[in-house]
Amino acid sequence: MKKGVGRVFLGGWASALAVFLLAGSALSADTIKIGVIYSLTGAGSSLGPIQAQGAKLAIKEANDAGGLAVGGKKYKIEVVERDDETKPDVAIRRVTEMVRDKDLKAVVGGTFAHVSQAMNGLAKKQNFYLMTTNGVPDSYFSKEEKGAYVLCSLGDNGMVGRGAAAYVADVMKVKNVVFFMPDYAYGRFAFGGAEAVMKQRPNIPYNVVWSPVGTADMTPYLIKCMDYKPEIICMGHWGNDAINVLKQAYEMGLGKKTKLFFNWIIDVMAAGIPPEALDGVWCQMWWYHDMSGFKDQEIVKASQAFTARYRAAYGIPPDPYAMSAYYGAAETLRAMRLANSFDPQKMYAALMANPDFNSVKGPAKWRVDGRPRYKYNAWIVEGKGPKDRKDPKYDYAKIIDVYDGDAFLPPVKELGW
Repeated sequence: MKKGVGRVFLGGWASALAVFLLAGSALSADTIKIGVIYSLTGAGSSLGPIQAQGAKLAIKEANDAGGLAVGGKKYKIEVVERDDETKPDVAIRRVTEMVRDKDLKAVVGGTFAHVSQAMNGLAKKQNFYLMTTNGVPDSYFSKEEKGAYVLCSLGDNGMVGRGAAAYVADVMKVKNVVFFMPDYAYGRFAFGGAEAVMKQRPNIPYNVVWSPVGTADMTPYLIKCMDYKPEIICMGHWGNDAINVLKQAYEMGLGKKTKLFFNWIIDVMAAGIPPEALDGVWCQMWWYHDMSGFKDQEIVKASQAFTARYRAAYGIPPDPYAMSAYYGAAETLRAMRLANSFDPQKMYAALMANPDFNSVKGPAKWRVDGRPRYKYNAWIVEGKGPKDRKDPKYDYAKIIDVYDGDAFLPPVKELGW
């Protein structure tokens, strides 16, 4: 009698275990993974964690809405987060490890251009889906260099120069321009874009002054800029160089002698610039979390809603590059829905066949070279001084205009398409 009870008891446990294992298998089958890789340490660590937040917010919102519908099933999305340490070789190792996982369906990331270029090279060899969300060189989008299933939700570094040059030349009608640029890859690419625009406007004289990356004393270079007697100085520095150049331009009183224009600013950078040094400086921005006063109320409302969601999740307003990462991840999920598949070829083809999407930069459309054309390329803002700020860190600018001209992006034919 006891033996019979034992057999029933053991048999019941075996059945329960089988049910548990089957349930676990079903749960695993209903979960997919997306790799998120940014520079959490190293030179890009001031920006990378914020980009990762943007990408993860898009994924969280999809999960909160019930998951991702593909092939008649709903999938929960698991984030596999990695740190590229701002090193191309580390990025290649980490991404290689991620894509070996059959449940990982796409990779989203990219903080610095050279790291994104390395990931693109790997994606081209191994044919996985890669969405980068940072600025990269123009060549990244060439038919020869770009991986088959690679996209970028932001664009190229040359657009920084093209947008700045076109705005000061065509809108501000400036007649004598000096570009003050950092002498390394980013600065060279950005000035290349500016020079392409200026060469098409031969009646406007321009000069360029270069400063070595990491220059502590910008004074001699700023004096050289002023020697050209410019109507405007367009400064294209990044990181600590940006902080130094704006601070020292203020200390020299250059804003009283000529117009100062900063080619590209983001929240992370602005936080380190003394408010008085940014006061009255016009800047170009990819997007700004406070669109108050902008003419397009749909953009104002969309930006307010996105900023509120981001603040609720992280306690701070979104940096422009966090926004770009958000849409990079969101468009990756849309590719899966449209394709009704996790196959990278079908995902990429689905976006190309259905290229239109909405964003806080207005309606956007994917181009054949793997980057989107947004309705509004970039905004022109004026820096606020300490007295005008409601928040000393994040309320650093006000919208004064927008650049939506055709000079911002190069024709796809120039890239071999």
